[in-house]
Amino acid sequence: MKMTSRSLTSALVLLLGSLAGVSTASAQSLDFQNYNVIVFGDLFTNSDIEGRTFVGGNFTGSNSATLGSRLQNKVDNSDRAFVVGNDLVPGNAIHLQGGSLYIDGNANGRVNRVVADHSIDAATASVRAYSEAQSQSLMSMASDSIVTLPSGGQPGAVKFFATGGNDGLAVFHVNAADIFNNNFVQQMELILDANTTDVLINVAGNVNWVGGANMVGNFTSNYWQAHTLWNFYDATLVDLNSHQFNGGILAPKAEVIIDGGSIDGLVVANKLTATAEVHLPDGNGSTIAYNGYTAPVPEPGSAIFLLSAGGLLFIMRNRRLMV
Repeated sequence: MKMTSRSLTSALVLLLGSLAGVSTASAQSLDFQNYNVIVFGDLFTNSDIEGRTFVGGNFTGSNSATLGSRLQNKVDNSDRAFVVGNDLVPGNAIHLQGGSLYIDGNANGRVNRVVADHSIDAATASVRAYSEAQSQSLMSMASDSIVTLPSGGQPGAVKFFATGGNDGLAVFHVNAADIFNNNFVQQMELILDANTTDVLINVAGNVNWVGGANMVGNFTSNYWQAHTLWNFYDATLVDLNSHQFNGGILAPKAEVIIDGGSIDGLVVANKLTATAEVHLPDGNGSTIAYNGYTAPVPEPGSAIFLLSAGGLLFIMRNRRLMV
């Protein structure tokens, strides 16, 4: 199907319009619109994940955890709210608040509603390949927005000045060492022009978030948590320590670690170790995901990248790629 400007705009309206309410339809597809966490390997958590969770490997946390807290009374028992490709390690009960556990291994009695599923390995391979391709494609986009760093050897703020193109997308390229691994950074600010509707931050290198820096202002708003994507395209480690992280994380090659704080947005990673909550990006609102929404197929030279558990739409038409 050929995509026109009108149909692209319609897709955007449809996607953002879904923020207004909750669909009770059971979303069976594995995609960024329907899952809060997608991990290709193992997941460890002893805390909460508000939306749906997909684990290609083992669920390795043995303590109690609460999954799908925002799904309660919104999905039926057939919903694929918790998917695990291998085993749940023995341990305390997992409190699944909606849907069922679909598993290709041993649940070890930790979840009440369990469905055997032998298709998960293939699904993992597919979503991994898709995620890696998306990450590399987004990394290749040319930057049109600037970042200022603390200077003169003095502590200060990192400021992201977003300049949206005709498509509303502001693109940054930064080094992890400058932003996260920098003791002079006291806070991170997102400053927006009138054209910006979505933000892409491509980050080079591994992350060890040091110091006491926090994301402030627009980064913490419901809208921008759902419309900002941090693309850690080459990282093998994204260690957030005990910080509050705002926005979606796409880190298909990395282990993401958080010990305290929380993540407010989608997490797509090779592995996740979380002794902290992972939230849907609209705070305490009603949205649980884009249930059942399927992106139109873009024409050559265009791309639609849809990211959720809460609401990011990148419409990239006729954007120059980095060469």
